[in-house]
Amino acid sequence: MPVLPGQRNLGNEWLPSVSRTSHYSINKRKLSPVPQSISEPVLHEPCFGLRIESHVVQAAIALPLADGRRQLSFDEIVCPTESGWLTASGAAELESALETLVERHHMRRHRIAVSLDGDFCVTRVTMGTPDQVDHDLEMLGDRIPRYLQLGPGEKVTGNARGKIDNSMDHSVTGVVNRSLIQIIYDAFRSIDVDVAWVEPSLVSIARLAGQDKAFDERPVLIADGMGKQWDVGIACAGRLLLDYRPAAANNNEGFCKVLEGHYERLKRFCSRHRGVVTDELHDLLICGDEEKTQDVLQRLSHSSRVNTSRLQIPMLPNLYEVSPADQLTRNVPAVATVYPLLVGTKLEDVADLLEQVRRAPDLSLGQKVLKQCWPIAVAAVCLVISYGLVSSERRRHAGSDGGRAALQAEIIATSVKQSRISHDRQELDYLIRIANLTQEPRWDQMFDRITKMLPPSVKLNEFRVDSGSAILMEGTTVDETMIYELVNSLRHLPSVSQVALKGTTPNSEDQSTRFTVQLKTVETTTTAGASVASKFGSEESGGVQ
Repeated sequence: MPVLPGQRNLGNEWLPSVSRTSHYSINKRKLSPVPQSISEPVLHEPCFGLRIESHVVQAAIALPLADGRRQLSFDEIVCPTESGWLTASGAAELESALETLVERHHMRRHRIAVSLDGDFCVTRVTMGTPDQVDHDLEMLGDRIPRYLQLGPGEKVTGNARGKIDNSMDHSVTGVVNRSLIQIIYDAFRSIDVDVAWVEPSLVSIARLAGQDKAFDERPVLIADGMGKQWDVGIACAGRLLLDYRPAAANNNEGFCKVLEGHYERLKRFCSRHRGVVTDELHDLLICGDEEKTQDVLQRLSHSSRVNTSRLQIPMLPNLYEVSPADQLTRNVPAVATVYPLLVGTKLEDVADLLEQVRRAPDLSLGQKVLKQCWPIAVAAVCLVISYGLVSSERRRHAGSDGGRAALQAEIIATSVKQSRISHDRQELDYLIRIANLTQEPRWDQMFDRITKMLPPSVKLNEFRVDSGSAILMEGTTVDETMIYELVNSLRHLPSVSQVALKGTTPNSEDQSTRFTVQLKTVETTTTAGASVASKFGSEESGGVQ
């Protein structure tokens, strides 16, 4: 399959992933709509959807009406910091925002579904015969640890697999960094909220777009602009066929240019690998902020390749009501998040990113009491024993001559000893601080991380420490595009503050390209260590005087 320019490279292969043999058996086959299986009664119970991105949490509130339908309303909280709350430093802000929404709308003890913006997860789609899907999922499991686009660290997945007909399966796999999904999971656990699942947002939007009967059997391009960049995909009959997020789609202009440039290849992808008639892919549905969607509509208004329109909340009067003031395209991702709860979708039909993260359920009341109170019982036993020993010593000293004087002398000696220990501890703390502030960076660990993340086509020729905080790397590759992917991946390394491509030199003899990359790490504050040592020295000299 030809590589689409600007497409994300995860590890050693390009998105999208397709079965090498699946196209001959599913070509030109119509996809049947996603079946909606009712797992439990869904009437007369509030349910909620939370859509999480880097700077906004959107909430869809579905309250039951007397006739069994739902009234949908919306709320959102914006992150007050520029770094966002899907980081270790922003976890407290995320927890506070979630708790505010939960308390404001009385969500606790009700069903809550969560979707995660595509900036933080990727989605892989596999279609074909059951054996082909099994083979593709096995290969995918081997490649997931090398997904560098999500940054370093362990990856976790969520998978949902269903049957289109007797001979064809459809599988959706979401991939996310464990550290990031752990932040979300811990935030919900800390506010005592249990969520049904966390799924990729683009999968839920594709499911909701399938409810529009105008595109019942025709594939459509869908694009979500609520995050930092546009999430692009192809959906058909409520199923996501492709998660395609080009790197240039981080602004409206880049999104439109990439879409125009890759449109024919996306059509061929549908025809060859997803069994869809080529000339049917001509509609683009966009959702997100009103200003962004309006700008994209104007840019693509004269396009001869694609018909662009806003993705509106589907009118399903038998299922829910939405006030005219809330009929905004920015609310579509939130509606898509809560929609599976409204129709009773089963957990096994959702690519749950919490599948490998969930801990055991909370303890019962008796177990909680025992867990909380056992330290009190142990302390009481220790207190009784200590009291008995103290009483025995008091009686012994009271019955002996000079016991009080000996006790006072022992107390004074103990006080002097404790004072000396306190002074020694203070000296040790100063020495430890000086050692921590003046230690040399672990260049061996940095070198190990860089070599492990190098793609197979990139050869590292030289690794040199230029100064106290700078590294100069020289390497060779036959694929020049891998240089920029490597630079982007190096920015995600811990303790790296700056990455700069110093230059590239093509070699006409072996068709390779030599490149030079400079990394700057967080500098060790040796001056702080010197000031601490100076302070310690002054205190010591004062003590001698």
